[in-house]
Formats: sequence, C-alpha cells, structure tokens
Amino acid sequence: MLSICTPDMHFVYILLGWEGFIIDGRVLRDAISRRHGLKVLHAKLGE
Repeated sequence: MLSICTPDMHFVYILLGWEGFIIDGRVLRDAISRRHGLKVLHAKLGE
C-alpha cells in the first residue's frame, strides 16, 4: 500500500494491490505511471 497525506493528515492518494515485500521505488514508479495516477509537483529552490 502506498498512501500520501497532507500535513493536516488528510489522505490525498492511496494505491492498493501490492503484496509481499517490494521495493518502495517500484511502487512509486507504478503510481506515477498509471493513467490517473499520482502527480508529483517539482518545487523550485528559493521560492
């Protein structure tokens, strides 16, 4: 399971379906590559 929360503990993304021992990066890549998957924003330093 991959879940992402806001700082005030509201879930904004949940991905279920991975079983057993798996590397975190693989689950994250799967979440990003899905059609309506996780969107990662890139912050600029110094803003």
